[in-house]
Amino acid sequence: MANEQIKFKLTLSGTYWDRPPKFRILVDDTLVEDTVITANSGEDQVFEFELPLDEDSEHSLKIQLHGKTWQDTVENADKTAIMKDMLLNIEKVEIDDINLNALKWTHSKYHIDDTNETTSNTVNLGQNGTWELKFTLPFYIWLLENT
Repeated sequence: MANEQIKFKLTLSGTYWDRPPKFRILVDDTLVEDTVITANSGEDQVFEFELPLDEDSEHSLKIQLHGKTWQDTVENADKTAIMKDMLLNIEKVEIDDINLNALKWTHSKYHIDDTNETTSNTVNLGQNGTWELKFTLPFYIWLLENT
């Protein structure tokens, strides 16, 4: 099976008041990055990498928020609103220099840890869990079929 060199460019940001979000980036369950947002709250941070992936196969890009605790969320006195929180925001996903725009919303799932809950249309990660985008190669064929 042939390999295709795939370029990834992820633009992420953190919304936080105390501790920046910790996260991992994985492709096909291979760890690419395990770090924290180092940009100030609300500022973008870019992560770029290239990987050889098998052609004619399904692949998975994952972003995992981890290490968030109940102390990272502050509610008002009567617990009816969140006053301060920690979020990991997926601002932009580019694969092979193509901005996925709405596809990052419509073709991804967010699996929340320690629950059976999965949501769609989520790019602001507020609970420990895994955002996942599945795609196939050749990438341009997947893109044509899904736009």
